[in-house]
Amino acid sequence: MSVAQENFSYLQQQEVQQVQRKAAPRLSQRAVRRGKLLLTGCILALFMMGVTVAYYFAQLSSVGYQISQLQSQLAALETEQEYLETQANQLMSLQRIEAIATTKLGMVKPDPQEVVLVAALPTVPDEGSPKSTSEKVSQGTEDNVAKAKDRHGETNSSSPVIEAFVGLVNRWGKS
Repeated sequence: MSVAQENFSYLQQQEVQQVQRKAAPRLSQRAVRRGKLLLTGCILALFMMGVTVAYYFAQLSSVGYQISQLQSQLAALETEQEYLETQANQLMSLQRIEAIATTKLGMVKPDPQEVVLVAALPTVPDEGSPKSTSEKVSQGTEDNVAKAKDRHGETNSSSPVIEAFVGLVNRWGKS
């Protein structure tokens, strides 16, 4: 059995036409294209912003990695510098130098009688007579040698080294 459907419409014919016009307003093809183009542009802009942010964070992590590498290199270099400073201090120690001088070079410590003190320029200049600097040096050196001889009990017998040194100073003072 077939039953026909009845269409109960309580609206009048004019009202139905108005409802149909309001329900489906059609957009023009140009407006649809603009909408699609705008949507594509927004999606493309969001994608580009995402790529830019990803590139920024990649650069940030790369720089952070370089900083950590440089900090570790700096720490290693500081440790090496401390090690080299301690090595240099050990090599320059007076005990080590003395040990090398006595063992490898065959040097010996001098006796107190063999020590000769030589003074530098006199601290107070002679006020009586103006002398040149070289004359003052030779005079001061001869005086110092004589004083050193007197201290060690030597009178006329001096070593040939001291005599050569005095002669050298005298020649230097004359020239």
